[in-house]
Amino acid sequence: MFNDRFFKIALKIILILLIIFLAGQIPYIVDPIIKVLSLVLFPLLLGGFLYYLLRPIVRFLSIRIKYKSLAILITFLLVITLIIFIIYFGGSIIYGEIRELIKYFSLNYASIKVSINKIIEFGNGKLDFLANFNLQSRAADFIQGILDKLSNYNLMGTFSSLTNFGTIIVLIPFVLFYFLKDDTKISQAIISFFADKDEKKVEKVLKEIDQVLAAYISSQLLVALLLGLAMFIGFLIIGLPNSFALALIAMITSLIPILGPTLGILPALFIATTSNWLMLVKVLIVLAISQYLEGNLIRPLIQGEKLNIHPLIVLFVVLSSILLFGVVGALFAVPAYAVARILVKNFGIMGK
Repeated sequence: MFNDRFFKIALKIILILLIIFLAGQIPYIVDPIIKVLSLVLFPLLLGGFLYYLLRPIVRFLSIRIKYKSLAILITFLLVITLIIFIIYFGGSIIYGEIRELIKYFSLNYASIKVSINKIIEFGNGKLDFLANFNLQSRAADFIQGILDKLSNYNLMGTFSSLTNFGTIIVLIPFVLFYFLKDDTKISQAIISFFADKDEKKVEKVLKEIDQVLAAYISSQLLVALLLGLAMFIGFLIIGLPNSFALALIAMITSLIPILGPTLGILPALFIATTSNWLMLVKVLIVLAISQYLEGNLIRPLIQGEKLNIHPLIVLFVVLSSILLFGVVGALFAVPAYAVARILVKNFGIMGK
């Protein structure tokens, strides 16, 4: 039994979990590590995301300019120019719509709560098992929590958040610059950690990871943009207030596979519940059409089978990430799973 491969893998997993658990019992060691990771991890992840978006531009310019650093600086200037252009021409509109949306939710919290309770009561009447989940209080707590975060910031909390946000904003360009400039050096440094006999295999794995991440990130962003545009057009057609802000939220959440579009349309559903049942039906129709376009046209044409992951596994990974790390964690869940799958496929658990 002790020579069985499955037993060895299970033992390694148990030992890793035990080490993590024991380390978690020492706050004065773990807390500083968590604080540093929370500050550094997000810039690294977002820097990696932006790296794959900007890398094609940098490589295109590098061929013509010959100087990679200059190509990166030109790319940065193009991005900054685009951001300034968007802020100058659309910043006031975006800010105004988001502000109105927050104000709308704050003023209509009671109406939204009543409407949601009616929907839940209807569901409880048709499906008795739903009553066991106490959905009314959970929905109310969820909405109230969001409104509290939007409206009850204190000065110190705001200052602390702005300080952390400022630090992250400063770190991201530096991380992104060195990712773009030294990507080859970074991969060579990783390869050099392994024995000579494993270098070819490690190089192959890194190349496979790079191809998967590049394909997923670019295609997922394009899918989200097209889905956000489709929802914006749909919201305009049905006459839903704050169409742009609601479509922007839907676009951002659509970066999360499968569940993203549904999460993104929740604010629109909340607004529709305070209007009339006809508007609610219209919003549901927009959601159904958008989901159909995503599943049968947009995603197959753009993404195809680049990851070759079953939708049920994607759903499980996304749900688990939302429960453990929130919505932000769900954004990185699928690429993280894809990378882990490649590593396990090639090296097994902690190597073979």
